Amino acid sequence: MSLITAVVVGGSAEPWEAFGFHLLSATSTESRFSLGDVVLVVDTAQPAGMVSWEITEVQPGAIDGIHTVSAANSLELPLEPGAVGCLGVDHVVVRTNSLDVTCGAITAATGAPVKRTRDAGSGMQQAFHKLGSVVVEVVSAQEQVERTHLWGFVVNVSDVDALSARLGPDVLGAPKPATQPGRRIASARSGAALGVPFAVMDLGVAVAG
Repeated sequence: MSLITAVVVGGSAEPWEAFGFHLLSATSTESRFSLGDVVLVVDTAQPAGMVSWEITEVQPGAIDGIHTVSAANSLELPLEPGAVGCLGVDHVVVRTNSLDVTCGAITAATGAPVKRTRDAGSGMQQAFHKLGSVVVEVVSAQEQVERTHLWGFVVNVSDVDALSARLGPDVLGAPKPATQPGRRIASARSGAALGVPFAVMDLGVAVAG
């Protein structure tokens, strides 16, 4: 079964460390942080934004234009949660103009079928795959994109209220109800300077309680 072992972003590593993620290793061009069950790779040679993902048991190249690296094996888990209290990646968001084309490519590459689809309103459609513990949320909207691409991601944390209080409103927005019943989500603000759409979620009363 294919698993996502890393997501790669461009930009500076310092904001991710300041946010509270545990630094695993660093060189002059690359820093690696723990996301609980996935590694965040910050490639400082790339501009800010999502760059690629690393997945086990896939052919290297691209999945419907998304740069994909074939990972040698799965990680030794769990990784350090850091000050964020990161428990793992909840989902990775892919933007596309065609759910059918992108979802078909993901299934062909990884063997993971579409678990469900959803009409999110205002012309937005969503489809969901599951690669190990990580959900891949594929989104199409009325607003067209130049190409299919990784857009952002969300991680699960142990205490979203404590994290929001520690970081402050300029870095992390106030927690609010998530789409998932019983769970809450808080989005990174411009003051976080992470360079990618990013949010944190709690595990919800039904799961955590």
